[in-house]
Amino acid sequence: MSGNPPEIVPKTSERIFLGDCQFDIHNSELFTQNGRSISLRNQSAKVLTELAKTPGKTVSKDILVSAVWGDTYVTDDSLVQCIKDIRKVLGDNDHKIIRTVPRMGYRLDTTDHGKLKDISGQSILLESVHVVDDSVGAHYLAEEFFEHLVLVLSRRTEVRIFTDENTQEPIDYIVRCRTSVSGRHAKLFISLSETTIHGTFYTESFKSDLCDIEKFAEDVAKEISSTLRIFTVSHGGSKYTETPDSQLDNAQLLSKAMYLYSSITSKDTDIGRATMQVAVDRAPDNPKALAMLAHSTTQMYPIIINDLSVEEINWSMSLADRAVAVGPSFGFAFRTRGNLRLWLLGDHQGCEADCRRALELNPYFYLTHLTLATSEILSGNYMEGEKRINSFVRFTSIDPQYPFYLSLIALACFLRDEKDKALEMAKEAYERMPTTPWFALVYAVTAGEFASVVQTSEFGQMISELELPKSYFRKLPFAKEGDIAKLERNLDHAGMSN
Repeated sequence: MSGNPPEIVPKTSERIFLGDCQFDIHNSELFTQNGRSISLRNQSAKVLTELAKTPGKTVSKDILVSAVWGDTYVTDDSLVQCIKDIRKVLGDNDHKIIRTVPRMGYRLDTTDHGKLKDISGQSILLESVHVVDDSVGAHYLAEEFFEHLVLVLSRRTEVRIFTDENTQEPIDYIVRCRTSVSGRHAKLFISLSETTIHGTFYTESFKSDLCDIEKFAEDVAKEISSTLRIFTVSHGGSKYTETPDSQLDNAQLLSKAMYLYSSITSKDTDIGRATMQVAVDRAPDNPKALAMLAHSTTQMYPIIINDLSVEEINWSMSLADRAVAVGPSFGFAFRTRGNLRLWLLGDHQGCEADCRRALELNPYFYLTHLTLATSEILSGNYMEGEKRINSFVRFTSIDPQYPFYLSLIALACFLRDEKDKALEMAKEAYERMPTTPWFALVYAVTAGEFASVVQTSEFGQMISELELPKSYFRKLPFAKEGDIAKLERNLDHAGMSN
């Protein structure tokens, strides 16, 4: 037996990366990347330790409170304050490290470490919610809305979120909100502003009773997130249109192309395709660039149907296949391939398979739902397609594709003999874009049995100037010959002879 004293085994150290910091789970200590200790309150350190034990999994509020405070009674406010402390120390302004899981608890996400400050794209400042009255309900609503808005925006990897109004970072968009509660009624007033060119582009007032503040706050947050997404896609790249592609980085190229695509003209789509070709040449394994280049082939469908050669179709499909291969967890790649299968190959089953996979990756991606709804309508599932559009597509006049959504619904209604609604939707789509032949064609179809419309001079003038032929619907991937015959019959009634 040795006369030496027993060896003292040092406490094990296991560190994980959290943004620009490292956390020692066993010792509950936080460090900078260069090893300098960072001060963190004892209770906050314990909360972080509990989350760090199971990264990527949701830890309920009850478990966190029990682990940190034991049998001592505390309110949820104590836990919320610890979460705020941790986020402040980590610089987690966009809540991508400590994620809130509504009505359940919190989740520690270590997958974005080392990337948080390298994300290219639009930057959004969320100003503190202004509370008009000093009621408890108004303050609670303000906190819930802010929390949910950060949560839904943080799911989008192409944006950076800031909550510090004194930030020195360049800001593209500002979200302002004020809230009030009167009796049993809650109100949120929202304004969205772009900081360089457009100024305030959206204002809306939302009202609800107080039966479920959390759901109200979550629903409004989703609406605002959708509106911001639509505007950033449709207008965010406008500042790059006069800049040569060679002077733009890849994120700027993507933004420029999205803006050009959203203009819904053949000329801008061709320019956008050239821009995306530059992005693919630079980064041939970037699934988003590959998918967006492939998407350019059908961007104008069904507004304009190009007679593509076999070589062009194969080129586009090969890009989409490549996007799926290098981005198996990238929903847009599957959605793009599904869209190509629908329009270029008339393959409804392949389209559905790809869209279903895309929805497994992102259940709420509206473009996927739009493609799937289009396939459903063209294959005879009219009600399902219309319901999908109404459930997952945000209807707002700031979206350049809004008339297209209306035209799809008009076709679905017409084919299931809901004629009045079909005419209403088609007429609004046409009035919003009267110079686009597709909307005139759909309007003509739905008006065919309404003599009061067909016999007007304005309608007759539209028909005489319509550039698309009566056989145009045969270029679309309708699965039922009877649907095409029905559409053409009503075009006869509308006065089309070609």
